[in-house]
Amino acid sequence: MTMLLLLFSLVFLPAAAACGSPDLPEPGLPYSQSEALLSSGLEEASRLPLIPHYDLKLRIDTESATYEGSASIDYTNLEQVSLDSVFLRLFPNGGGTYGNGRLTVSAVKVDDISVDVLLSLDDTVLELDLQDPLFPGGQITKGRDFAGSVPLDFDGGGYGIYNMKDHVLSLAGWYPILSVYDDEGWNIDPVSSIGDSVYSDIAYYTVEVTAPAGMVHAATGSLVQEKQAEAGLFCAKYVSGPARDFYMVLGEDLVKKVKEVNGIMVNTYYLVGHEAEADMTLDIAEDSLKTFSNRFGPYPYKELDIVDVPMNGSVAVEFPGIVVVGSSVFGNAVFTSHEIAHQWWYNVVGNDVIDDPWIDEALTTYSSLIYYEFNRSGIEYNQVLDYFKHEYEKIKSSGSDDAVSEGLDYFEKLGGRHYSRIVYSKGAMFYHELRREIGDRAFFDALRDYYADMKYSIASADDLLDRFEEFSGRQLDDLYREWLY
Repeated sequence: MTMLLLLFSLVFLPAAAACGSPDLPEPGLPYSQSEALLSSGLEEASRLPLIPHYDLKLRIDTESATYEGSASIDYTNLEQVSLDSVFLRLFPNGGGTYGNGRLTVSAVKVDDISVDVLLSLDDTVLELDLQDPLFPGGQITKGRDFAGSVPLDFDGGGYGIYNMKDHVLSLAGWYPILSVYDDEGWNIDPVSSIGDSVYSDIAYYTVEVTAPAGMVHAATGSLVQEKQAEAGLFCAKYVSGPARDFYMVLGEDLVKKVKEVNGIMVNTYYLVGHEAEADMTLDIAEDSLKTFSNRFGPYPYKELDIVDVPMNGSVAVEFPGIVVVGSSVFGNAVFTSHEIAHQWWYNVVGNDVIDDPWIDEALTTYSSLIYYEFNRSGIEYNQVLDYFKHEYEKIKSSGSDDAVSEGLDYFEKLGGRHYSRIVYSKGAMFYHELRREIGDRAFFDALRDYYADMKYSIASADDLLDRFEEFSGRQLDDLYREWLY
C-alpha cells in the first residue's frame, strides 16, 4: 500500500514539549488507545485498525488565549474510489457557533513532501492536492503546524465552545479535522449558527498538551501521563478510544469531583459555588449511564466528564466522552441526561448532523425522557413530557408545523427557536408515539440492534427507521410521513 504522510503546522509559540513515550499498546490497537476503553470495548475497537489516527501536540498561552501546535494524521482510503485530494476543516474560521476566533495552518506535507493547498469557504476548507492518486486501501500521513486565537467573552457570538471566559478556556474544533467522504463526495458545508457543524468520521486521538501549571484540565479520552514540562508549565498526554472529535477545557478555578459507576470514572468539573450542583450532576450521570447502557447498549469508555462552562446561545453541548453544561443550568437533569445520551447517538453511532440533524437530536431528546421515566417520579416525568407537547402545540397552533427531517441549512433560515421546537420537541413526540404504536419490546430491541450494528459508523435515516419496522413486524410509513416528512 502507498504510504503518505501529511503534516499540519501553525507556529505562534515554541514547539510543545513532549510528555514521553506511552506504554505499549494493546495488540490490534494503535499507540495506547486501550487506556481509554473498558474491556467490553476493546474487542470492537481492535476491529478498527485502519480508521484515522490523529497525533496532536498543543501548547497553550492562557494569558493571550492563543495556542500553537502540530498534527500528524494517519489516513487510509477506505472508499471504493481513488482520491486525488483530501479535504480538512478549520471550523473556528467559520464564525457561527465558534464566535470570532481563528485557526491557521502552515508547512503542510504529505509523506514528508510539501503539497499545494487551497483554502475556501471562508478559510474553513483546506484542500490538499495529492501528487499521486490515493487508491482504495492506500495510506498517507499528513502533517502540519497550526495555531489559533480564541474569542474572549463570546466575542463575535458563538456558543462558548471555542472561548475564554471567567478563566475557563474551552477548545472545540481547535485543530484541522478530516472531512467526511460519503455518497455525496467530500462534505464541506458552511459552519452553522445553530445546531452542530462537525460532521466527522470516527478516529483515534493521541494528544499532548503543554499549558501553564495550576490549570485544571479535562478532555476527550483518558489522561495517561502528566508531568512538569518546564518552569511554570505542565505537559499532559491524553489518548482516546474511537471518537468523532477531540475537545479540551482548562480552568484555573475549576474543582473536580469523581464517582465510579460500574467501572466508569465519572468526573465533574465545576466552578466555585456550584458544589451542590456538582453532586446532583454526578447522580444524574450515574443514573443516565446505567439506564442508557441497559436500554441501548454498553458505554465503551473508561471515563465520562461533565464540565461547568460559561455558555452563550446554547445551554449545553456534547463531545466524545465529555459534555459541557452552561453554568446557568449546571445540575439540570434534562440538559445533562440529553448530552450524556449523545455518547450513544452522535459519538458511537454517528450521522450527518448537517443534512439529518434530527437523527441524533430527536433521539437524545427522547432519551432524556427515558432517563426521567426510569429514575424520577411520575410527576417529574409528566412535567418533561408535557413541556415537549406544549412546545410542539405552539408550533401547530401558529400554523408553523414543519418536517422534522429537514436539514440544518433549512432551519438556520427560520431560527434556533423553530429548529428546537421541531427537531427536539416534535422529534421527541414522534418517538413517544412510535413507542406507543409498536410497544416497548420492539422499540428497545430496535434501538439496541441499531446501536450494536451501526457502532462507530455513520447511520442514515433508513438504518434507524427500518429497524422499528423489522422488530415490530409492521409497516410504519404512514406514521413516519405524519411525524417526520
